[in-house]
Amino acid sequence: MTSSATARVVLCALAAWLPASSALQLAASPIVRSCTPRCSATVAAEPSTAPWGDLSDQALRLTDAQLTRTVIAVCVEGTLGTKLDAADFEGATFSSSEAFVSDGSGALMLGLSSEQAVSNLAACGSATFFVRAPWGGAAAGSSVNLLCSVEEMSVDDVSDADLAKLSAATGKSTEEVAARPWRKLVPQRVHMSDAVRAVEAWVPASEYEEAAANPLAPAAAQLLTKINGAKHVESLKRFAAVYRGIEPSKVSAAELLGVDQLGFDLRVAQVGGGSSVCRIGFRLPPANEEEGVSVFMKLFQEAYERQQGWM
Repeated sequence: MTSSATARVVLCALAAWLPASSALQLAASPIVRSCTPRCSATVAAEPSTAPWGDLSDQALRLTDAQLTRTVIAVCVEGTLGTKLDAADFEGATFSSSEAFVSDGSGALMLGLSSEQAVSNLAACGSATFFVRAPWGGAAAGSSVNLLCSVEEMSVDDVSDADLAKLSAATGKSTEEVAARPWRKLVPQRVHMSDAVRAVEAWVPASEYEEAAANPLAPAAAQLLTKINGAKHVESLKRFAAVYRGIEPSKVSAAELLGVDQLGFDLRVAQVGGGSSVCRIGFRLPPANEEEGVSVFMKLFQEAYERQQGWM
């Protein structure tokens, strides 16, 4: 029997034993396939779309009125603008740095340190007041301009706690502060500039009066210092990369800009230039600095687990 005949016999025997589909494959021309061992194959993991445990799908932020009240709450000193009481400089304004406290409606109470400002207000019962929130805390860098009517008031309407606050801000004794001429500035027009969003707006005075400041404002500076500190630099960058769906190696820096009861603002810079700010909402708002730190520690851990493909 020739070799070709032998091959036909073997194929016929296999065809009788194998299923019909396989027999057809044997009769066809052989197909050569290359296989890569599974252990050597590298697959880029896609960003997880699963909900984050402590983050909301809605990135809510403070209203303009709430932001304005937050700026007022974190400041203890601002610039008072009054119309100069001098005939040869008609229309000129006079600026003086004044410490202040605010009441429940957002009106400002000042023990005036400038005699010229007192004289100016005696001739004109209106004034402006400008404040800018300190960098590194709540509403950092945001500013507020108030156009106010001015009323005389008694120091008896100022609490001991507020007098102590003004004493610390001015370096004067509470007795010296209490002895100053007191005025109340009642906002009639309110203008705010948001440093994070780079926007400005006029806020209705009624909304300003009714709004409440960010309750995390007193703890914001310490919270930002801790989270942006050297200890958490890499963890914050990893979270930013995982949350935004960016390769970690492409994130050059991440900075927590601000935290409030609704969420936080995060600036993310990428290798090669360019940065963006994203707003991220809380599922449950932290009540204080300790709870705020705890939330971020959990976010850092969750980002690590997502990066490893465990979630």
